[in-house]
Amino acid sequence: MLLTRFNRSVFEVIKILVMSVLCCEICVAQDMDIDKTSSDQHKIIYQPVNIEITTHLGDQQVFVEKDIISFFINLNKASFVYVFYQDVSGAVYQLMPGNAQLDNYFKPGFYIPFPSKESLFQFVVQAPFGKEQLWIFASDKGGLKFYNKGSVQGLNELNLNYIELTRYIKKRSSKVFGKNTLIINTRGK
Repeated sequence: MLLTRFNRSVFEVIKILVMSVLCCEICVAQDMDIDKTSSDQHKIIYQPVNIEITTHLGDQQVFVEKDIISFFINLNKASFVYVFYQDVSGAVYQLMPGNAQLDNYFKPGFYIPFPSKESLFQFVVQAPFGKEQLWIFASDKGGLKFYNKGSVQGLNELNLNYIELTRYIKKRSSKVFGKNTLIINTRGK
């Protein structure tokens, strides 16, 4: 009789545990559906901006010490353009808007020279040499501010990397967003 009572007690405990687990799974599933629904309601569908970027010598070029590089940017939608440069050491600088070019709103359909002809800034190849990158973002939001580390030769050095910049600009864009990267290879003479 003790064994039967024990088996019945174990069975009751197992039954209660199974019911509890099922109840918890249902509650978790409902919470997940609520989270999914709320995030879907706030999900923004961006109109993509196609950004073309090239240099005055074309793509896939190796630039030599003291070369002056001009870039050309083309957009398929009117946008505010933000340009950043990452040097060989990994330091990131904001080029546009900034001392290199203050105006950063452009209409689509033609190549925009960067830096502009009016700019006193020149992109001169100097040491250290190697793989460098230009990051271009387009947004429908102007006047974005970026956290800077300080100023180096009139350029804002940032504490942000490519992923952080992408998230920051995309989050602040309301309908339009685009990005592109150009790799620049440099070497000494």
